[in-house]
Amino acid sequence: MSGGFELTFCGVRGSFPVPGQDTRRFGGNTSSLLLEAAGVPLVLDAGTGIIRAGRQLAARGARPIHVFLSHLHSDHIMGLPFFAPLFDPRQEVVLHYPEDGGRRSRRALEALFVPPYSPITLQGIRARLRFAPLRAAAGRVALDDGVEVAYARHDSHPCLGVLLYRVACQGRSLVYATDVESPHVFDARTRAFVAGADLLVHDSQYFENDYVGAPRAASGKSGRWPKGARRGFGHSTMTMAARNAAACGVGRLYLFHYDPRYSDAMLEEMVQLARREFPRTYLAREGKSVHIRR
Repeated sequence: MSGGFELTFCGVRGSFPVPGQDTRRFGGNTSSLLLEAAGVPLVLDAGTGIIRAGRQLAARGARPIHVFLSHLHSDHIMGLPFFAPLFDPRQEVVLHYPEDGGRRSRRALEALFVPPYSPITLQGIRARLRFAPLRAAAGRVALDDGVEVAYARHDSHPCLGVLLYRVACQGRSLVYATDVESPHVFDARTRAFVAGADLLVHDSQYFENDYVGAPRAASGKSGRWPKGARRGFGHSTMTMAARNAAACGVGRLYLFHYDPRYSDAMLEEMVQLARREFPRTYLAREGKSVHIRR
């Protein structure tokens, strides 16, 4: 494509896939974004949404595909064994991921393809698969045609934290910030990393009342169920996302990584609440493409 780049949401849910009538409009697959910058294909995370991304890429000929993983929780990697380009001998796939303790992360990813989890085995991968561990807490990866991917660790998610990614191309930029929790807006270092991005894709797993564990009024749209506090789970509310977008001066905010219990109707309610804090807020929807032009 000429000028800027194009983002397609391929999976927008958190925790686990939720296909069904109540999630048909915004989608039930877990986290995965397809980004094409100056013709360079990138995939951000490998939840079940990466299956859609793989189908799109398989129809576009052979060119190195870069997959960037935010972390290795199952909802962000479970689709990787079903990523079609991995089984095409013409393709090269580069897997970028946060390293943890020597080769432990690589072994965890390889385990997705071998018994007892899968019959594929590593020999079943026909593409040229290259592992590219990201060992530093922050850094940059330069790709073809002036595309650059910066990354920075955020430690709010339990155990190992996550990597935030900032993709820049032709003077435009997108930040992918999933599985983060920031009750008091991002710290100064993270604000500097996100600042001025044209588009921010931000974890928005919870309504405020669900986050703090307060009762939530029942309605025809949302219903009611018992809940406990979600503080410390490593996820944001839609208000946290909106306040971070405002504090960082981004162009547009897309809410993302929705709680699997939330229906499409509840997400519509969520975006209206977020717009009180940041009017240029939208819902990530599976299959939706967003263009960022020069």
